[in-house]
Amino acid sequence: MKPKVLLVDDDAAWLKTMQKELEKYSGAFSVISAYDGSQALEVMASDQVSLVVSDLRMPNIDGFELLNQVLHKYPDIPVIIITAYDRPKTREVVFKSGADDYMTKPFTAGELAEKITGVLKKKSEGGSLHNVSLETFLQLIEMEQQNCTLRIVDKDPSRTGVLFFRDGELMGARLGGRLGLEAAYEILSWSGVSVSIENRCPIKEKQLEGGLQAILLDAMRTKDESEEDFNSEEESETDEIMLDSPVKEGQSSNPGVEATGSDSAKSPAGPRPEPPGISQSAVNRPKDSSPAAVVSEKLNSALGDEEGVEDIYEDPEWHYLIERASRIGKNFEAGGLLAVYVNKGRKGHCVIVPGEPASVILMSPDTSRDRIIDAVI
Repeated sequence: MKPKVLLVDDDAAWLKTMQKELEKYSGAFSVISAYDGSQALEVMASDQVSLVVSDLRMPNIDGFELLNQVLHKYPDIPVIIITAYDRPKTREVVFKSGADDYMTKPFTAGELAEKITGVLKKKSEGGSLHNVSLETFLQLIEMEQQNCTLRIVDKDPSRTGVLFFRDGELMGARLGGRLGLEAAYEILSWSGVSVSIENRCPIKEKQLEGGLQAILLDAMRTKDESEEDFNSEEESETDEIMLDSPVKEGQSSNPGVEATGSDSAKSPAGPRPEPPGISQSAVNRPKDSSPAAVVSEKLNSALGDEEGVEDIYEDPEWHYLIERASRIGKNFEAGGLLAVYVNKGRKGHCVIVPGEPASVILMSPDTSRDRIIDAVI
């Protein structure tokens, strides 16, 4: 979609003339206008603006205040400040306030167009991708600890969102005039999107609660709950992922607890894999042997009376997390889901072992998660 430039100036004659002269550059961008900062903010709330060019001196909301509000509400949208009242230190103050560029009137339409195209070029300097799996791409951004601003365009080009990453951490999201988690959830529910990448992140302080994985899981849940046409055949496929430890030779590739000596679990000709979170050993286990009891037996066998394990219990509430984590793993062609590690900070941490229901190993904060995971997988 062609970038849209918002030109803001209270000089109606200059504004009309400049907008008409910029029409010759319509192949690169389009121009819309506003007569002051208040009107500019109204336009931005209802339209997809890519760049703002604003006069400094205006009634109501002047250029400085407009710049300040754009930086807070639309941090991904660059601003070029223009003025006929250039004074010593004006340029310095404008740039310190966060403007991307500065011009002194008078100037030609060609000179302004050159500034506009230069700033817009920076917004896509990292390249663009089309029809991508957004959740997979974002996890790569996280792993590579990138600083970037991602502009996400849905299949419906009228829906465009922005995600901000600093050192691989999702810092914020914007969808139109909405900021925060609500915007992030909707953007992350899109599929087959186009992404343009800017190699900078204007946000310095995190505006979202939770990490990328947790936000992705919540977004998937929201998406699933809103889908009326549910494809049960696709949902029943085995989606596999492994967290914290590689699959050991001879282990079952089925999600869940390691198969306990079952030849059919090790044989390629054995029973077909089960849905995420249900292991073959859970099927073969005697009815009076609970998943938590099996996990406890594994721990006792491997570690004895392990200090730091506060409790082992079954909790069906973890099934959704296991199922979503398995689905994410499918994108990476990972091994079977063997264990999920959850850090609760001062409250301690736990290891979730897939099963029917899942088993929770609650540990004190100083307990080694690696020893526990190695023992149960």
